[in-house]
Amino acid sequence: MKVIIKNGNVLLPDGLKKVHIEIEDGIITKISKNLLKDKSAQVIDAKGKYILPGFIDLHTNGIGGFDLTNGWYDYKKETFSVSRDKYLSGIENSMKEFAKHGTTLVGFTALEAPIKKIKKIFSYIAEYKNKSESILKDIFYGIYIEGVFMKDERYKGAHNSKYFYKPTIKLFEELQKASAENIKVVNIVPEWGNDALSLIAYLKKKKILVAAGHTSATGDEYTSAIKKGLQLAIHVLNGPSSSSFKPFDNGGALETLLKSPQMHVEIIPDGYHVDKSYLMDIIKRKGIDKCIAISDSMFVTNMKRVKEYKMNGVVGKLSKNGEFLYIADKGNYNALFGSVLTMDKAFTNLISWFMQPIEGVWNELHKPLGFADALMSASKMCSQNPANILGLKSTGSIEIGKNADILVSEIMNDKNNYKLKISNVFLKGNVVYKK
Repeated sequence: MKVIIKNGNVLLPDGLKKVHIEIEDGIITKISKNLLKDKSAQVIDAKGKYILPGFIDLHTNGIGGFDLTNGWYDYKKETFSVSRDKYLSGIENSMKEFAKHGTTLVGFTALEAPIKKIKKIFSYIAEYKNKSESILKDIFYGIYIEGVFMKDERYKGAHNSKYFYKPTIKLFEELQKASAENIKVVNIVPEWGNDALSLIAYLKKKKILVAAGHTSATGDEYTSAIKKGLQLAIHVLNGPSSSSFKPFDNGGALETLLKSPQMHVEIIPDGYHVDKSYLMDIIKRKGIDKCIAISDSMFVTNMKRVKEYKMNGVVGKLSKNGEFLYIADKGNYNALFGSVLTMDKAFTNLISWFMQPIEGVWNELHKPLGFADALMSASKMCSQNPANILGLKSTGSIEIGKNADILVSEIMNDKNNYKLKISNVFLKGNVVYKK
């Protein structure tokens, strides 16, 4: 069926324009100021609304009671289940939750766990991706291995170092086989030395994106990893990553990733993981095209009943204002435990910050952008840039010939605090959410 979205303010790669969009067989076939009448088409009048590319959440741990590694959470028993049926229904439910917030593609992170358990859940994911008849399965882009190949106890954050493993091609191949080739991104910390470099080079040949975070690597070690194929820095200024103001070993990971033109950076724009002063400094230093907004959301996102939980031996708590998570036994808010951010909130936070004069830490002042430019910058970070680093040419922007992964929304403004009110979300031309 043909779908026509008319009268909307459409965010195109060259700016915001009032045009009509035609969709056929899941593909954007026409973008025009002239509307052709077609009685066979479904017509959506988007007058006064904004048509945006679907969000791509490159890095999320879970949402709506589902965690990729630990499965479905029973809030009454306060336990997780990885039984097949509960796991598969949990994935499907999480896709519905992502869609509600305008997310049309997800890189779902696997945390550390016994290898036997990881292979088990990867086999469930393979079943969901390969056998499910749900159109929502296309939101699940692939598995993002975050915790398995980490190393240094000091840089573990909320991860459990008991289940960190030395990176080897053999172990990766075992995991990839269990997943039926659904692993798309892998965190490999460079401080593993030659073991890390060998696997990075292997993954580059396989066209699998290599990331690094929670790393104690020196600048020299990090540079060696970049030369082998490292491209993505995991949630910059979180995790944490090493930094050094001394001249030895060319600094740490932070200094190296900021200076490297090859490196893209993940940013969690919830206002808690990174103060907006630092966030704006990072964006200016790297350039907007190298910055990717992520949620890093946990399973408690959109769960009103859960205020405290235990995962992999670590106790997490929800803040009193309900906007961030922290490690309970640390006794302070500096040790965060993932987030409860959703991509629609990430998008509007960025718009709000781009439109304010913000004092930086390393920069005196970040001058405000106009609305259209702020919208374009936020969309790049939430849609186009993650598509680019994943090598996806079929999504991430609204263009003729691309998948109709788009959302129809209102953008509300309350004293320069923007909010998104989503009415329709399309995935390959299919409605996956309707208000």
